[in-house]
Amino acid sequence: MEQRAESIEHILHEVEEGKIHLSEGQIHNLENQAKYFHEHAGHESTHSKMAMIIIFALVAFQFVLLWWKKHHYRSYQATTTIGLWIIPFAFALQSGMKQFAIVWVIFTILNSWIIYKATRKPLHHMTPKVVYKWYWVIYQISYVTGIIGYGMMFLTFMGFGVTPPKEGEEPKTSFLVTWGLTFLTYGIYFGILGRDFVEFCTESMASTLGYYTKEGFPRKHLRLGVCAICGIHVSNAISTIDAHGHLQAPVVLQPSPNGTPIEPSIKLNCGHEFHEECIRGWCLIGKKDMCPYCKEKVDLRAFKTNPWDTTQQLYLNLLDALRYMIVWQPVIMGLVQFGFYMTGLE
Repeated sequence: MEQRAESIEHILHEVEEGKIHLSEGQIHNLENQAKYFHEHAGHESTHSKMAMIIIFALVAFQFVLLWWKKHHYRSYQATTTIGLWIIPFAFALQSGMKQFAIVWVIFTILNSWIIYKATRKPLHHMTPKVVYKWYWVIYQISYVTGIIGYGMMFLTFMGFGVTPPKEGEEPKTSFLVTWGLTFLTYGIYFGILGRDFVEFCTESMASTLGYYTKEGFPRKHLRLGVCAICGIHVSNAISTIDAHGHLQAPVVLQPSPNGTPIEPSIKLNCGHEFHEECIRGWCLIGKKDMCPYCKEKVDLRAFKTNPWDTTQQLYLNLLDALRYMIVWQPVIMGLVQFGFYMTGLE
């Protein structure tokens, strides 16, 4: 690094003598580089140690998190959700990101009302539908927002909206990059946050009704024709799932009295019946792939009625995978930085 600093100083000396002509911005960049190389001269071995510590920490913490998730899933999930909810907001306040903070506060107020409704005892029979509808809307907004942000970034990589800087000027960030990153960040973050909160609401509502327990047998016996998700009798228009995982057309067993609309219902392979809206919300939005009552596996292909459903399911899986990066990656790097500070490594 010392040789690089000397080379840069030689170039700056020739600029002062008028042998080389550079803009003020270029001279400023060279001065900063020379300063950096002087400060870090002889630190190559230190940097190698720091890199090894970072790699070891990432691998070690990964095993710790996997063990925690496997043996104490509820505490892991609760800690992850709280961290996902609080850490970005605290970072936004520290960085002066008012726009993100405002959106976060609005989301938190509305979402708190949904959580309040989902945790009431006794549970109103319409609450599950309201909860799943809310998180479905959140998911749709995050999905569209993420796609728009990705599209803007793609256009930037293709050269659209990029203006070459004039001679002597610093390059400016394209508005497509700025808004693309904003849309992409908002879409991914609030999509992941909604995925975590809906899982909590799903288990809370099902446990309140008494037809679902995470382990062991349910507290209540499920009567024939009762939806275990909302506790209301299912309609007479019942669909079934065939051996290939396809949803069959509903069969109306009896006409609806007074001509009132019939709410479609689905009968799973285990024999239990649910309102279509309830079981779709339980499986697709609530991240459950089993019957709420008997815990028999449910073939999710039955609920994918068009190619977009498959694409959206892949997006949901992507959101679940990114949770680790948003929550635990900053925590791990923060602990590593604290370790560097305590040991005097810079």
